[in-house]
Amino acid sequence: MKKSVLYLIVIILFPIYIFCQRTPREEPILNYIITGVRPNLVDTLAFQTGQRIIKETEGLIETEIDPNTYILGPQDVLLISIITTRPREFEAVVSPEGKIAIPEIGIISLKGLTLAKAEELIVSKVKNTFRMAEVSVLLKSIRKFKVTVSGAVQKPSIVAATSTDRVSEVIDKAGGFRENASLRKIVLLRNGSSEKIQVDLLKYFYLSDKNANPYVLGGDHIIVPYTTENEFVEILGEVRKPGKYEYKEGDSLSFLIQFAQGFTELSFLDSVEFVRLRDPNSIEIKILNLNNWRHNPNPSLNKRFEDIPLQLGDRIFVRKIENWEKPKNVSIEGEVVYPGKYAIDEETFRISDLLKKCGGLTKDADIERIRFIRQSLFDVVDPEMERLSRIPPSEMSKNEYKYFLSRVNERKGLMSVNFKRVLQDPKSDDNIILQDKDSIFVPKKNEFVNIQGRVNNPGLVAFKPQYNYLDYIALAGGFGFRAEEDATLVVKSKGEQFLAKDLNYTIEPGDNILVPPREELTFFEIFTTALTITTQLLTIAGVVLAFTRLR
Repeated sequence: MKKSVLYLIVIILFPIYIFCQRTPREEPILNYIITGVRPNLVDTLAFQTGQRIIKETEGLIETEIDPNTYILGPQDVLLISIITTRPREFEAVVSPEGKIAIPEIGIISLKGLTLAKAEELIVSKVKNTFRMAEVSVLLKSIRKFKVTVSGAVQKPSIVAATSTDRVSEVIDKAGGFRENASLRKIVLLRNGSSEKIQVDLLKYFYLSDKNANPYVLGGDHIIVPYTTENEFVEILGEVRKPGKYEYKEGDSLSFLIQFAQGFTELSFLDSVEFVRLRDPNSIEIKILNLNNWRHNPNPSLNKRFEDIPLQLGDRIFVRKIENWEKPKNVSIEGEVVYPGKYAIDEETFRISDLLKKCGGLTKDADIERIRFIRQSLFDVVDPEMERLSRIPPSEMSKNEYKYFLSRVNERKGLMSVNFKRVLQDPKSDDNIILQDKDSIFVPKKNEFVNIQGRVNNPGLVAFKPQYNYLDYIALAGGFGFRAEEDATLVVKSKGEQFLAKDLNYTIEPGDNILVPPREELTFFEIFTTALTITTQLLTIAGVVLAFTRLR
C-alpha cells in the first residue's frame, strides 16, 4: 500500500519538476513592462491591478478640454445660460443625430462641430431672438460611446469609452494585450472615414509623444497586430535601458537611443559599433562617433548631427570607457565629528587621513573598542571551514574539531589595529593604508560592567578600577539560587572569554560577567541514581546476612 502511494506521488510530481526545469524561451524585451504579459505566464495580480485602475480613472480627464479640438457628439450635455430681463438656464443633450433643442430658439445642428464652433453657432442663434442677451455655453458632462477592439488583445470586444480616453486605455478595457502583441503598429480606424491613424505606444510611454496615443471617438475600431521575436532592433552596452525594441518602418538611431533612455556617464561614444545584416551570410559594421549625442540624442532639438535610418535587425553596441574604475570610498560611523562615507586613494590614504577628514573623535569616543572591518577579507571563503560545517562534530578528527572551534566564532574581516598608537604616532605600523569599502565604527565610552545570570540583581553596575569579579557580583546582590560559582565567566567586549576564578584577565568597562545555573538533574537521572544506590545497599546487606548465617 505504501509503495503504491509513493509511486503515485512520483508520477504526479515528476512532470511538474520537468516543467519547472525548462529554459524559458527568449521574449521581446521591454514589451512586458507596458503590457504586463510574459510568455507562458498569466499574471493575475497585474490583471486585477489593471481592472482596478480602469475603475479608478473612469470619467477622469488628463487636463482641461480644448474647445478648439473637442468634437461634440451624441449624449454630450451642454449647460446654456441666457441672461436677459428674464434669465434662463437649462441643459441641452446632444441627440443621436447631433442636434440640440433650445426653448424659444428651436433646433440647432452641431454635428461634427468642435465645442468652440458650437458655442459660436449657439450664441449667434440666441442673439437673433434675444438681441441684448448675454449667452454662455458650458460642457457639463461628456458622452460615452462604443469602440471596437480586435487583434492581439485578451478579449476582442466592443467596449464603452469616452472622448477623453486614449487608445491604450480602451485596450485595457478589452483585457489588455496578448503575448507578442505589437505596441508600435496599432491601427486606429476612424469612424465614418477611411482615415487610418498609426498608434505607437513606445513613443507615447518612453518619449511622451501624445500624438502617438490619440483620443478615441465613437465608432472607432482599434486593431492590435501580432509581432514576432525577429521584428526588432537592439542596443546593448552603456545605455540606461539596453535591450531589444520592436522595429517600425521609419525608425532612426536617435529614436532607439531615446527608447534606451540615453547613454550612461561611462559610455565611450568615439567608437559606437553599428552592425547591419546585409544578407544571411554577411554583415556590415560601421564605427560611429556620437560624442555630440551624449546629452541630447533628439535631432529636433540638436542640429549638430544627422540622424541614421534603421533597418530590421540592426544592432548598436556602446562600449564602456577604457580602464574606468568606480570611485573608492570608506565609511566611519559612531563617535566622530562628521560620520559618513569618504572618497579615498587606495595607494596613499591612511587611517590618520580619515580621522582628520571626519573631524576627529568626540570626547565620548572609546578608543580601546574601535572596530575596523575590511570588506575584502569579509568576503573571502574558507574552503576548509565550508567543508567542516557539513560534517557532524562526532565525525571530525581532533585537529579538525579544534580548527572548527577556533574559526566558528571568528569575526570575519575584523582587523586588529591599535588606534591609540595611530593617534600618537602617524608613522606607526598600525596606521595602515585604507582599501575600498573599509569601515570603522567608534563606540561610545561604556562606564559600566554587565552582570547577568544567577545573581540576585542582574544588570549594569558602575565600573570600579580595583574591583575583581566577586566584588562586582556582590554589587549585583551576590550569587543567586543554584548558581554555578566555579563556572562564572568574564566575557570581554571584544569577545574573549575567561574563567572568572583563574584571574588571568583585567575587568574593563563594557565587560560582561556571566553566572551560569547548576545543571538540574532530571527525574530519570534521580531515579537511576537512587536505584543504583539502593541496589548496592541491598547487595551489601545480602552479603552481611549470608556471612552471619554461616557463623
